Amino acid sequence: MSNITPARKTILVVDDSKAISYLLKGQIEQEMDVNVLLADSIKSAREKVCNYAGDIDLALLDLNLPDGPKGEIVDVISSEYGIPSIVLTGSMSNELREIVVKNDIVDYVIKRNASEIDYVVNLARRIVTNADFKVLVVDDKASFRVYLRQLLKIHQYHVLEAEGGAEALDILQQNPDIRLVITDYIMPDIDGLELIYQIRATRSRSELAIIAVTSASDGELNAKMLKAGANDILGKPFEVEEFYCRVTQNADTVEYIERIRESATRDQLTQLHNRYYLFEMGNKLFGSARRGHLQITTAMLDLDNFKQINDKYGHLVGDRVLKQVAAVLADNLRDTDLLVRFGGEEFCVVAVNMDGPMIVFERIREAIEEGVFQIDDTRVNVSLSIGICNVMKNTLEEMINCADIALYSAKTAGRNTVVLYSDEHDNTVSIESQLLEPAL
Repeated sequence: MSNITPARKTILVVDDSKAISYLLKGQIEQEMDVNVLLADSIKSAREKVCNYAGDIDLALLDLNLPDGPKGEIVDVISSEYGIPSIVLTGSMSNELREIVVKNDIVDYVIKRNASEIDYVVNLARRIVTNADFKVLVVDDKASFRVYLRQLLKIHQYHVLEAEGGAEALDILQQNPDIRLVITDYIMPDIDGLELIYQIRATRSRSELAIIAVTSASDGELNAKMLKAGANDILGKPFEVEEFYCRVTQNADTVEYIERIRESATRDQLTQLHNRYYLFEMGNKLFGSARRGHLQITTAMLDLDNFKQINDKYGHLVGDRVLKQVAAVLADNLRDTDLLVRFGGEEFCVVAVNMDGPMIVFERIREAIEEGVFQIDDTRVNVSLSIGICNVMKNTLEEMINCADIALYSAKTAGRNTVVLYSDEHDNTVSIESQLLEPAL
């Protein structure tokens, strides 16, 4: 039996060329957190599959093997064991292409240079992660929906279906994490063009891609679909290879933009969100609170005497302490609470509908005080001062500033404590003290 952790994906590479096998293994492991198994024949591939029963998520198959020179490995791995497979070959004849198409292969790649290896690695990354990528297929013809679903399932996508535009809009509302829509144009209730217009009213091109399926000869309609908001056009009839290329390219583009946006809103050290994200999302929460849809609480949290930690142990230790503190904070807050690194050793929280904020943040203070912050052989004692504001103000910035005033009171009261803001703080804390760096 396999001793591989089930949550970790496993890829089988079957190639009798050690150079190609180790090149693929190295690049795959560099790009993804997966296990890579190597086999150089049909016999050894069978042994790997039997030893790792149920744990292999994808196979990369060379068509020309010592004990299977005519692509026999495809029947074994894809048809017999049902493992999604990418075929690697030095050339592609009509006979080999029929073998590939018959066995519902993910894709085939002709091995010529390093760019093909990059393509294989990127495709492998897609296949092992596509289960989390939702695609909505919209067409009033059930037979065509089934056909597209079968194609998408070969690439392991999470597929949803709608038989018309109205149903598609309902499904999109219920599944905001759908990231690709493939829609026909001719539908009885809402046609594809109107559907695209309505989708684009709430979802941008960068967060959701749309592939419109139209007649390849209708250039005017294709232009209208693109101008309405389609990312791509797929003309009927189409080759399977073209379909996969367009789907993969649009999925890659959506994820690439997501990664860019994520990197712009994440603090690289702690992996918490940053100040930019705080005000982007926090102001949306504040707007809902002003309209009476929810209640928000803001809190400012600051590590006590953090400069002394940096001076005594060095900035690298200080950075690792910050990372550990961020993890403790995240563990003690809800997923709905907005936690960010505000700057330096400061953190900010915008919490939604939090009952008993003093109790919650006192628990967090205790978790930091009692936590074991072990850096190699060094144990670092850490404490936290916290200021809270649960009084609605005119702006989110004003609520954060009030929490900062309460934080200053916590610092002046001796640190390692939690203070709840009240209007009396405005009279007891001077303007000058509010401008001071809280880490005193």
